[in-house]
Amino acid sequence: MSISNLKAVECPHCLGNNKIILYSSITPSSDESMRNSVLNDKLFKYNCIHCGYEARLSYPVLYNDVNRRFMLYFIPDCERRVITDRVIELDRTRLAPIKKRIVTDYNTLKEKIIIFESGLDDMALELTKLALKIKTEKKYGIDVDCGYFSFYDRRRIGVTFFDAETKEKHLETAGMQVYQKSLGIAARLGRKQRMSRAFISVDEVWAQEILYRYHRYGFED
Repeated sequence: MSISNLKAVECPHCLGNNKIILYSSITPSSDESMRNSVLNDKLFKYNCIHCGYEARLSYPVLYNDVNRRFMLYFIPDCERRVITDRVIELDRTRLAPIKKRIVTDYNTLKEKIIIFESGLDDMALELTKLALKIKTEKKYGIDVDCGYFSFYDRRRIGVTFFDAETKEKHLETAGMQVYQKSLGIAARLGRKQRMSRAFISVDEVWAQEILYRYHRYGFED
């Protein structure tokens, strides 16, 4: 069940008072429309009833997909890499493993939802994305600002990257053998994170650390 509260907000443009619904927890398993509102940008959209000013709200919220067993703790601009869930940490035997991630921006929140709904492993995908980022930067002679999972079929995985300077989009693909190799690396060198019951960041920084250990030490952890 999603948890929300009604809050008065002053419009930064006209200073008019608005009442908006803020969510502390979203449970798409009990309300599919909540999942759709996240993915189509409606949930965090702010629209002033007085002057029509529009903006995207940014505040912490927990996205808890009970059926698919993953939880995303959206904390804008969070610098912490690990957030411990003390209740679950104290009872490791009662609950089956749940993928628990920290996400710090809205696009990554949507990306993680699509990754897990596609049945993919986000650790392996981050390693695949890093390999494709390196390939893209060399291919076009650019610096990549960010990249997001775009599609997946039984033969390929696609990631869209954005030029840091021009914001031009570049779609790059990798065969599933690249993903499978990444899955093996993540399974071995990321096993401590897989066993953790805390919320953790699995992003490009995480992938860079894993890739460094792989190139330097192989599969020894």
